[in-house]
Amino acid sequence: MVKAELMENTPVTHETGLVNVDNVPDVDTALEQWNAYQALCKGLLNETDYQDIVVKEKDADGNYVKVTRKFKKKSAWQKLSRAFNVDTHIVDRELERTKMGRVREAYYCVRATLPNGRSVESDALCSRSERGKDKVSDHTIMSTAKTRATNRAIAELIGAGEVSAEEMGAEKRLVESQSKFLKEGE
Repeated sequence: MVKAELMENTPVTHETGLVNVDNVPDVDTALEQWNAYQALCKGLLNETDYQDIVVKEKDADGNYVKVTRKFKKKSAWQKLSRAFNVDTHIVDRELERTKMGRVREAYYCVRATLPNGRSVESDALCSRSERGKDKVSDHTIMSTAKTRATNRAIAELIGAGEVSAEEMGAEKRLVESQSKFLKEGE
């Protein structure tokens, strides 16, 4: 979930009738900024900041094939967070426990903020019903949800729009009726 504030009194230009685009870069500037981000990633990140994950993608003929892709891990998002001077803050946290008191599912909402005040809130879950999570510690369920929410907030804030390795590894096997948090959103 991404929360955004609607700015009231948004200036409208009389020539176009659209929102003032003075702050929107032209194509050359946008490409220059994207290339600067790519160069930053190449200079700042190394092989240990990526995880190879096999995913299914459509080929040119429309058939699904397995492809190995690199996804940024937590260490990459932390380095980028530091480079952009991003501040993160936990906004909300909820835990669903089993009858025995173990954490069945964890939900986190994290706000990431730039020094100029721009911010994004993003949330994430981690559940024991995910592949490989049935026998892990309560801490692992909680920290994985927090890491997913934090990585997502940082990625959305800096405009990378990428999925982190922690999310790709989830391979969601949740059945909606099993998830307290998914049921509430219906």
